[in-house]
Amino acid sequence: MKEPEMTGEPESIDQRLVMSVAHPLRIKILEALTDHVASPNAVAEKIDANLTSVAYHTRALDKFGALELVDTARRRGAIEHFYKATPRAFVGDPSWRKVPPSLLGGVSAATLQTFLDKAIAALEAGTLDGREDTVFRWMPLSLDGEGWKEVVAIMEEATKLMLAAHLRSQDRLNESGGQAAVSTVVGQAAFETAGSLGAA
Repeated sequence: MKEPEMTGEPESIDQRLVMSVAHPLRIKILEALTDHVASPNAVAEKIDANLTSVAYHTRALDKFGALELVDTARRRGAIEHFYKATPRAFVGDPSWRKVPPSLLGGVSAATLQTFLDKAIAALEAGTLDGREDTVFRWMPLSLDGEGWKEVVAIMEEATKLMLAAHLRSQDRLNESGGQAAVSTVVGQAAFETAGSLGAA
């Protein structure tokens, strides 16, 4: 399957990706398939969801280009499909920020909730602070327009570098059979605070 082309121009929004997050379950499916290849049956078990619903939304994500069909296998007289998320299917890619305002709030809310769920689960499991080099921070900044643009550019470059590290890791993990894999969540955010709305 050819990955949908996503350009950086505001007028070239990939509406298939906009539609792919129309249901909260689709975000969970995308997450489950970000660093794993799995069938709808395996995904349903992993996220504790109804198989029929997972299969339906997986087909929708595949249709919209957010998933890639990797393999098929015959199981119990039926064909089982195995998918993985396409490299740019992760929630928060710059293209998601170009959705119509009526959808943007929902995408942001779903992104935030998903991140919080991951962080809380890691905190409860003890893995949030399980590594000495864990990075978990936020900081308030006072920026002018030019400074804001600099911060955004720095974060975009960091994203590219992290995705490159992810791909190199996948190559090494494939060679080692998945030994020493570190399931990781990386979060980035830069937004104007609510208090600034009343500023002159």
